[in-house]
Amino acid sequence: MKKIDYLNNKNIFEVPLEFEHMARISNILNIKEYLLRHHKVLNRPDFKFKDQEYTSAKIIFNTLKTIINFHTSYVVGNPVSITGDKQIVSDVNKLYKKGGYNKVDYEIVQDLTKYGNAFEYVYLDKNGTIRSKIIANEDSYPIYDEKEQYVAFLEHWEDLQNVVKYDIVYYPGIVQVYKDEQLTEEYPNLSGLPIHYVSLDKSEYNFFGDAPLLDLIPILDQIERLLSRLDDAIYTLSMNPIGVSMGQKIEGTVPKDLIGATLNLEDGGDFKYSNAELDEPSIKLLLDTLFQQLYTVAAVPSAVIGQSNIANVSEVSLKLLFAQADYKAAQTAQTLKEGFSKRFEYFRKLSANKWSDDLFDTLDVSFNVARPVDTSSQINELKTQYDMGAISKETIIDSSPYTKNTALELQRIETEESAKEQIKPVIVGAEEQEIA
Repeated sequence: MKKIDYLNNKNIFEVPLEFEHMARISNILNIKEYLLRHHKVLNRPDFKFKDQEYTSAKIIFNTLKTIINFHTSYVVGNPVSITGDKQIVSDVNKLYKKGGYNKVDYEIVQDLTKYGNAFEYVYLDKNGTIRSKIIANEDSYPIYDEKEQYVAFLEHWEDLQNVVKYDIVYYPGIVQVYKDEQLTEEYPNLSGLPIHYVSLDKSEYNFFGDAPLLDLIPILDQIERLLSRLDDAIYTLSMNPIGVSMGQKIEGTVPKDLIGATLNLEDGGDFKYSNAELDEPSIKLLLDTLFQQLYTVAAVPSAVIGQSNIANVSEVSLKLLFAQADYKAAQTAQTLKEGFSKRFEYFRKLSANKWSDDLFDTLDVSFNVARPVDTSSQINELKTQYDMGAISKETIIDSSPYTKNTALELQRIETEESAKEQIKPVIVGAEEQEIA
């Protein structure tokens, strides 16, 4: 079958060679290498010290992994809550459970935190279950036309061992699989194009989000370089001082490991060890500044990474401490909501449930961020608002840190109230009896 082209018969297999994609993929691969502990500090050369080869220090921090895990868990560590009409919420929760969507959400936020983009393809598996495939960033090539319309998607990777190129081309109505640019398989696309989650912080190409880690890697490189050099300085200059003799020249050599021996010097001669003095205040100032910038740019409280101690912190102080993390979580939530709305449309296409437009329009999500909270104060505030008539039971359940499935809790409450209605007190004479 003849392969499908796009945009004035341009070959779709040429997309990975476009400059904007090559630059983006290069950044992604650099980030992946960094997360695999291939850091710039490893290139530090060794040197000669006391006539021997000295292996220079190469200190590596995996702080980026902690930052990624923090922001991912902060937003979706607690499963998102599906809100809306009771019936559609129940249906979507079942789809979420069967399709393992809590894990899918986690993987999406991980990719957004690492690369600024995430790609999700919703499909029906062989058993008729709705599932999602997260497409690796380095294999993903969303295609936009000159009117900035999302028209196709290319998933491209190469088997370097067998020297084989694989391509999966997604169009709105069809999916084609190629091996070395030869069509091998074709099937209908029942959902639509893969969902492109784009960070609100855009890269130089407006269709893509900027990778947050690119701002952090230079800071960590400098911290690793500084601490590695400091380690070398302490070992070579402080822990291994140089012997200095004054007076008549000592014949031969002084053993470098001299301990417990005696040197006979001429009258007025002297022998001592010379140590290098480190400028501790300047070193501390530089390190503290670098770490402070790292936490500021990463939007992570220093206490989370163990750089400071907190105790007896009030609810207001906690909110201030996690303010930057809350701002970043709000940005991520906006990106996720846009993508989830597309996911729900695909659910509607693929699901056996026939939801009306009015019912579907009630569907939404809320995020349960993992900020430490004083739960007793939160519950008391919700109770006060409910007693004032300002909120409903459903809103309390949505906001409660103890409930995740609003529809299920409302159903249980309704069942309990129905059971109570079936037992009514009846007055017989002066005695009260209960009848079922």
